[in-house]
Amino acid sequence: MRLSFFSSATVNRFVRLLGRTMARIDKNEAPVDVVFVTAPLNAKGWILDAICREIASRLTGAAVRLCPAGTKLPPSRRYFFSHYMYYIQALSLMSPAYRARSFIFATHLDPSKHGIDNAMLGKLLNGSDGVICMNRALSAELSNLGVEAHKLSVEVGAADPRHYQPHVRSPDGKVGFCSAFYERKSPDLILDIVRLLPHRQFLLLGRGWQRYGRFAELTSLSNFEYIEADYTEYPRYYAQMSVFVSASELEGGPIPLLEAMMSNVVPVASNTGFAPDIIKHGESGFIFDVGATAQTVCLLIERAFTVECNVHETVQHCSWDDFAANVGARMGLQSASETVPETV
Repeated sequence: MRLSFFSSATVNRFVRLLGRTMARIDKNEAPVDVVFVTAPLNAKGWILDAICREIASRLTGAAVRLCPAGTKLPPSRRYFFSHYMYYIQALSLMSPAYRARSFIFATHLDPSKHGIDNAMLGKLLNGSDGVICMNRALSAELSNLGVEAHKLSVEVGAADPRHYQPHVRSPDGKVGFCSAFYERKSPDLILDIVRLLPHRQFLLLGRGWQRYGRFAELTSLSNFEYIEADYTEYPRYYAQMSVFVSASELEGGPIPLLEAMMSNVVPVASNTGFAPDIIKHGESGFIFDVGATAQTVCLLIERAFTVECNVHETVQHCSWDDFAANVGARMGLQSASETVPETV
Protein backbone atom coordinates (compact mmCIF):
# COMPACT_ATOMS: atom_id res chain seq x y z
CA MET A 1 0.00 0.00 0.00
CA ARG A 2 1.41 3.38 -1.02
CA LEU A 3 -0.11 6.73 -0.02
CA SER A 4 0.34 10.05 -1.77
CA PHE A 5 -2.42 12.18 -0.24
CA PHE A 6 -1.70 14.52 2.63
CA SER A 7 -5.02 15.49 4.18
CA SER A 8 -5.49 15.00 7.91
CA ALA A 9 -8.34 12.60 7.23
CA THR A 10 -6.08 10.40 5.10
CA VAL A 11 -3.34 10.39 7.73
CA ASN A 12 -5.84 9.51 10.46
CA ARG A 13 -7.36 6.68 8.41
CA PHE A 14 -3.89 5.32 7.70
CA VAL A 15 -2.68 5.25 11.29
CA ARG A 16 -5.98 3.71 12.42
CA LEU A 17 -5.48 0.92 9.90
CA LEU A 18 -1.95 0.21 11.09
CA GLY A 19 -2.96 0.51 14.71
CA ARG A 20 -5.44 -2.35 14.48
CA THR A 21 -2.56 -4.80 14.75
CA MET A 22 -1.33 -3.22 17.97
CA ALA A 23 -2.46 -3.97 21.52
CA ARG A 24 -4.08 -1.14 23.44
CA ILE A 25 -2.30 0.79 26.15
CA ASP A 26 -3.39 -0.26 29.61
CA LYS A 27 -4.13 3.14 31.11
CA ASN A 28 -4.76 1.65 34.55
CA GLU A 29 -1.06 1.02 35.10
CA ALA A 30 1.21 3.65 36.62
CA PRO A 31 3.35 5.16 33.85
CA VAL A 32 7.08 4.50 33.72
CA ASP A 33 9.63 7.08 32.60
CA VAL A 34 10.35 5.54 29.21
CA VAL A 35 9.25 2.50 27.22
CA PHE A 36 11.66 1.25 24.57
CA VAL A 37 9.66 -0.24 21.71
CA THR A 38 11.92 -2.92 20.24
CA ALA A 39 11.60 -5.34 17.33
CA PRO A 40 8.52 -7.60 17.19
CA LEU A 41 8.74 -11.01 18.81
CA ASN A 42 9.28 -12.69 15.43
CA ALA A 43 12.36 -10.50 14.84
CA LYS A 44 13.88 -10.74 18.30
CA GLY A 45 17.65 -10.27 18.41
CA TRP A 46 17.82 -7.55 15.77
CA ILE A 47 20.52 -4.90 16.22
CA LEU A 48 17.82 -2.40 17.19
CA ASP A 49 17.04 -4.50 20.27
CA ALA A 50 20.69 -4.35 21.31
CA ILE A 51 20.77 -0.57 20.87
CA CYS A 52 17.70 -0.18 23.08
CA ARG A 53 19.25 -2.37 25.77
CA GLU A 54 22.51 -0.45 25.68
CA ILE A 55 20.68 2.84 26.23
CA ALA A 56 18.21 1.52 28.79
CA SER A 57 20.91 -0.11 30.92
CA ARG A 58 22.63 3.26 31.36
CA LEU A 59 19.73 5.46 32.44
CA THR A 60 20.08 6.87 35.94
CA GLY A 61 17.19 6.40 38.32
CA ALA A 62 14.63 6.06 35.52
CA ALA A 63 11.86 3.48 35.48
CA VAL A 64 12.24 1.86 32.05
CA ARG A 65 10.70 -1.08 30.21
CA LEU A 66 11.46 -2.85 26.96
CA CYS A 67 8.42 -3.86 24.95
CA PRO A 68 8.31 -5.62 21.55
CA ALA A 69 6.40 -3.79 18.84
CA GLY A 70 2.96 -5.30 18.34
CA THR A 71 2.46 -6.20 22.03
CA LYS A 72 0.78 -4.27 24.81
CA LEU A 73 2.35 -0.88 25.34
CA PRO A 74 2.61 0.00 29.04
CA PRO A 75 1.75 3.61 29.90
CA SER A 76 4.80 5.80 29.88
CA ARG A 77 5.85 9.43 29.99
CA ARG A 78 8.04 8.79 26.95
CA TYR A 79 8.22 6.22 24.19
CA PHE A 80 11.44 5.46 22.34
CA PHE A 81 10.62 3.76 19.04
CA SER A 82 13.62 1.88 17.65
CA HIS A 83 12.19 2.04 14.12
CA TYR A 84 10.02 4.70 12.52
CA MET A 85 7.41 2.14 11.46
CA TYR A 86 6.86 1.12 15.10
CA TYR A 87 5.99 4.77 15.81
CA ILE A 88 3.61 4.98 12.87
CA GLN A 89 1.90 1.76 13.91
CA ALA A 90 1.38 3.12 17.41
CA LEU A 91 0.07 6.55 16.42
CA SER A 92 -3.56 5.55 16.72
CA LEU A 93 -2.94 4.58 20.35
CA MET A 94 -1.65 7.99 21.32
CA SER A 95 -4.99 9.70 21.85
CA PRO A 96 -5.25 13.37 22.88
CA ALA A 97 -6.38 12.16 26.30
CA TYR A 98 -3.20 10.16 26.70
CA ARG A 99 -0.34 11.87 24.90
CA ALA A 100 3.14 10.83 25.95
CA ARG A 101 6.30 12.22 24.39
CA SER A 102 7.50 10.12 21.47
CA PHE A 103 11.06 9.78 20.21
CA ILE A 104 12.15 7.85 17.14
CA PHE A 105 15.48 6.25 16.35
CA ALA A 106 16.05 6.14 12.59
CA THR A 107 18.86 4.36 10.75
CA HIS A 108 17.96 4.68 7.06
CA LEU A 109 14.95 4.93 4.80
CA ASP A 110 13.86 2.02 2.66
CA PRO A 111 10.67 2.99 0.76
CA SER A 112 10.48 -0.47 -0.82
CA LYS A 113 9.76 -1.92 2.62
CA HIS A 114 7.81 0.66 4.59
CA GLY A 115 5.24 1.15 1.81
CA ILE A 116 4.73 4.85 2.42
CA ASP A 117 5.67 7.70 0.11
CA ASN A 118 8.66 9.52 1.58
CA ALA A 119 6.73 12.79 1.69
CA MET A 120 3.97 11.13 3.71
CA LEU A 121 6.60 9.62 5.99
CA GLY A 122 8.09 13.05 6.63
CA LYS A 123 4.67 14.41 7.54
CA LEU A 124 4.04 11.59 10.01
CA LEU A 125 7.48 11.81 11.63
CA ASN A 126 6.99 15.52 12.10
CA GLY A 127 4.37 14.67 14.70
CA SER A 128 6.96 13.16 17.02
CA ASP A 129 8.93 15.01 19.68
CA GLY A 130 12.27 14.09 18.18
CA VAL A 131 13.93 11.95 15.53
CA ILE A 132 17.40 10.70 16.41
CA CYS A 133 19.24 9.84 13.20
CA MET A 134 22.14 7.43 12.94
CA ASN A 135 23.95 9.52 10.34
CA ARG A 136 24.04 13.04 8.93
CA ALA A 137 22.85 11.99 5.49
CA LEU A 138 19.59 10.68 6.94
CA SER A 139 19.09 13.85 8.96
CA ALA A 140 19.46 15.91 5.79
CA GLU A 141 17.09 13.58 3.93
CA LEU A 142 14.39 13.88 6.59
CA SER A 143 14.84 17.64 6.67
CA ASN A 144 14.19 17.72 2.94
CA LEU A 145 11.01 15.73 3.58
CA GLY A 146 9.76 18.44 5.90
CA VAL A 147 10.73 17.19 9.36
CA GLU A 148 11.41 20.29 11.44
CA ALA A 149 15.08 20.98 12.05
CA HIS A 150 14.75 21.33 15.83
CA LYS A 151 13.35 17.79 16.03
CA LEU A 152 16.31 16.24 14.23
CA SER A 153 19.55 15.17 15.88
CA VAL A 154 22.39 12.83 14.94
CA GLU A 155 23.93 10.06 17.06
CA VAL A 156 26.13 7.80 14.98
CA GLY A 157 25.99 4.70 17.14
CA ALA A 158 28.61 3.22 19.40
CA ALA A 159 30.72 0.27 20.51
CA ASP A 160 31.95 -0.81 23.93
CA PRO A 161 35.61 0.15 24.50
CA ARG A 162 35.80 -2.37 27.33
CA HIS A 163 35.28 -5.17 24.81
CA TYR A 164 36.86 -3.77 21.66
CA GLN A 165 40.44 -3.06 22.63
CA PRO A 166 43.01 -1.67 20.17
CA HIS A 167 45.66 -4.04 18.86
CA VAL A 168 48.80 -3.65 16.77
CA ARG A 169 47.99 -4.26 13.12
CA SER A 170 50.07 -6.74 11.19
CA PRO A 171 51.14 -6.31 7.54
CA ASP A 172 49.80 -9.80 6.91
CA GLY A 173 46.70 -9.43 9.10
CA LYS A 174 43.32 -10.58 7.87
CA VAL A 175 40.80 -8.56 5.88
CA GLY A 176 37.47 -8.76 7.68
CA PHE A 177 33.77 -8.46 6.93
CA CYS A 178 30.97 -8.63 9.51
CA SER A 179 27.25 -8.81 8.79
CA ALA A 180 24.24 -11.02 8.56
CA PHE A 181 23.33 -11.98 5.01
CA TYR A 182 21.17 -9.60 3.02
CA GLU A 183 21.36 -8.82 -0.68
CA ARG A 184 22.07 -5.17 0.18
CA LYS A 185 25.33 -6.33 1.81
CA SER A 186 26.78 -6.77 -1.73
CA PRO A 187 27.68 -10.47 -1.51
CA ASP A 188 28.87 -10.63 -5.14
CA LEU A 189 31.26 -7.76 -4.50
CA ILE A 190 32.66 -9.58 -1.49
CA LEU A 191 33.18 -12.72 -3.57
CA ASP A 192 34.98 -10.76 -6.29
CA ILE A 193 37.24 -9.02 -3.75
CA VAL A 194 38.32 -12.32 -2.21
CA ARG A 195 39.10 -13.74 -5.66
CA LEU A 196 41.12 -10.71 -6.73
CA LEU A 197 43.39 -10.77 -3.66
CA PRO A 198 44.56 -14.38 -3.32
CA HIS A 199 47.57 -13.28 -1.25
CA ARG A 200 45.29 -11.87 1.48
CA GLN A 201 43.39 -13.88 4.07
CA PHE A 202 39.72 -13.00 4.49
CA LEU A 203 37.38 -13.55 7.42
CA LEU A 204 33.60 -13.11 7.33
CA LEU A 205 31.78 -12.96 10.66
CA GLY A 206 28.04 -13.31 10.28
CA ARG A 207 25.00 -15.47 10.07
CA GLY A 208 22.64 -16.70 7.39
CA TRP A 209 25.16 -16.61 4.55
CA GLN A 210 24.13 -20.11 3.52
CA ARG A 211 21.21 -18.33 1.81
CA TYR A 212 23.63 -16.67 -0.62
CA GLY A 213 23.25 -18.35 -3.99
CA ARG A 214 27.02 -18.45 -4.53
CA PHE A 215 27.94 -19.43 -0.99
CA ALA A 216 29.61 -22.65 -2.14
CA GLU A 217 31.85 -20.63 -4.49
CA LEU A 218 32.79 -18.27 -1.69
CA THR A 219 33.63 -20.92 0.86
CA SER A 220 35.62 -22.93 -1.70
CA LEU A 221 38.25 -20.18 -1.88
CA SER A 222 41.36 -21.16 0.08
CA ASN A 223 41.94 -17.62 1.38
CA PHE A 224 38.43 -17.27 2.83
CA GLU A 225 36.96 -18.28 6.20
CA TYR A 226 33.32 -17.97 7.27
CA ILE A 227 32.53 -17.96 10.99
CA GLU A 228 29.22 -17.93 12.83
CA ALA A 229 30.25 -17.03 16.38
CA ASP A 230 28.56 -15.82 19.52
CA TYR A 231 28.64 -12.04 19.70
CA THR A 232 30.79 -12.18 22.84
CA GLU A 233 33.55 -13.78 20.77
CA TYR A 234 33.70 -11.01 18.16
CA PRO A 235 36.54 -9.03 19.80
CA ARG A 236 39.04 -11.85 19.32
CA TYR A 237 38.21 -12.04 15.62
CA TYR A 238 38.58 -8.27 15.16
CA ALA A 239 41.99 -8.65 16.80
CA GLN A 240 43.03 -10.85 13.84
CA MET A 241 42.14 -8.14 11.29
CA SER A 242 44.24 -5.32 9.90
CA VAL A 243 41.61 -4.09 7.42
CA PHE A 244 37.81 -4.12 7.67
CA VAL A 245 35.57 -3.86 4.61
CA SER A 246 31.95 -2.67 4.69
CA ALA A 247 30.52 -3.24 1.22
CA SER A 248 26.81 -2.51 1.76
CA GLU A 249 24.64 -0.68 -0.73
CA LEU A 250 22.51 0.80 2.08
CA GLU A 251 23.23 1.22 5.79
CA GLY A 252 22.28 3.20 8.83
CA GLY A 253 25.59 2.35 10.50
CA PRO A 254 26.84 -0.29 10.43
CA ILE A 255 27.78 -0.92 14.07
CA PRO A 256 30.48 -3.50 13.13
CA LEU A 257 32.33 -0.69 11.36
CA LEU A 258 32.67 1.10 14.69
CA GLU A 259 33.59 -2.10 16.51
CA ALA A 260 36.39 -2.72 14.00
CA MET A 261 37.70 0.84 14.17
CA MET A 262 37.63 0.74 17.97
CA SER A 263 39.77 -2.38 17.63
CA ASN A 264 42.26 -0.29 15.59
CA VAL A 265 41.35 -1.93 12.29
CA VAL A 266 41.59 0.30 9.19
CA PRO A 267 38.17 0.65 7.50
CA VAL A 268 37.41 0.51 3.79
CA ALA A 269 33.72 1.33 3.55
CA SER A 270 31.03 2.14 1.01
CA ASN A 271 29.69 5.67 1.13
CA THR A 272 26.51 4.96 3.07
CA GLY A 273 25.31 5.14 6.66
CA PHE A 274 27.66 6.82 9.11
CA ALA A 275 30.83 5.80 7.24
CA PRO A 276 31.49 9.38 6.01
CA ASP A 277 30.75 10.70 9.51
CA ILE A 278 33.50 8.67 11.21
CA ILE A 279 36.12 8.02 8.50
CA LYS A 280 38.54 10.65 7.24
CA HIS A 281 39.26 9.40 3.74
CA GLY A 282 42.96 8.84 3.23
CA GLU A 283 43.77 9.35 6.91
CA SER A 284 41.84 6.97 9.17
CA GLY A 285 40.51 4.79 6.35
CA PHE A 286 38.94 4.90 2.92
CA ILE A 287 35.48 5.40 1.45
CA PHE A 288 34.33 4.17 -1.96
CA ASP A 289 31.17 4.93 -3.91
CA VAL A 290 28.27 2.51 -3.80
CA GLY A 291 28.51 0.54 -7.03
CA ALA A 292 32.30 0.73 -7.20
CA THR A 293 34.08 -2.17 -8.88
CA ALA A 294 35.89 -4.87 -6.95
CA GLN A 295 39.14 -3.66 -8.52
CA THR A 296 38.61 -0.19 -7.03
CA VAL A 297 37.91 -1.61 -3.58
CA CYS A 298 40.93 -3.92 -3.77
CA LEU A 299 43.23 -0.98 -4.47
CA LEU A 300 41.90 0.73 -1.34
CA ILE A 301 42.37 -2.43 0.71
CA GLU A 302 46.03 -2.55 -0.30
CA ARG A 303 46.42 1.13 0.59
CA ALA A 304 44.77 0.48 3.95
CA PHE A 305 47.65 -1.83 4.91
CA THR A 306 49.98 1.19 4.68
CA VAL A 307 47.93 3.47 6.98
CA GLU A 308 49.80 4.45 10.13
CA CYS A 309 46.91 6.22 11.90
CA ASN A 310 45.82 5.03 15.35
CA VAL A 311 42.27 4.33 14.19
CA HIS A 312 41.12 3.53 17.72
CA GLU A 313 41.75 7.11 18.83
CA THR A 314 39.49 8.50 16.10
CA VAL A 315 36.40 6.72 17.48
CA GLN A 316 37.13 6.34 21.19
CA HIS A 317 34.45 8.98 21.87
CA CYS A 318 31.86 6.66 20.29
CA SER A 319 31.17 4.66 23.44
CA TRP A 320 27.79 3.39 24.55
CA ASP A 321 28.11 5.53 27.69
CA ASP A 322 28.38 8.69 25.59
CA PHE A 323 25.70 7.52 23.17
CA ALA A 324 23.24 6.76 25.98
CA ALA A 325 24.00 10.09 27.66
CA ASN A 326 23.25 11.99 24.46
CA VAL A 327 20.07 10.06 23.67
CA GLY A 328 18.90 10.34 27.28
CA ALA A 329 19.47 14.09 27.19
CA ARG A 330 17.34 14.32 24.04
CA MET A 331 14.53 12.67 25.99
CA GLY A 332 15.10 14.72 29.13
CA LEU A 333 16.62 11.82 31.06
CA GLN A 334 19.93 11.27 32.79
CA SER A 335 22.25 8.37 31.94
CA ALA A 336 25.41 6.44 32.73
CA SER A 337 24.28 4.02 35.40
CA GLU A 338 24.06 0.28 35.45
CA THR A 339 20.28 0.14 35.95
CA VAL A 340 18.92 -3.09 34.51
CA PRO A 341 15.73 -2.55 32.47
CA GLU A 342 12.68 -4.70 32.90
CA THR A 343 11.72 -6.68 29.81
CA VAL A 344 8.06 -7.13 29.01
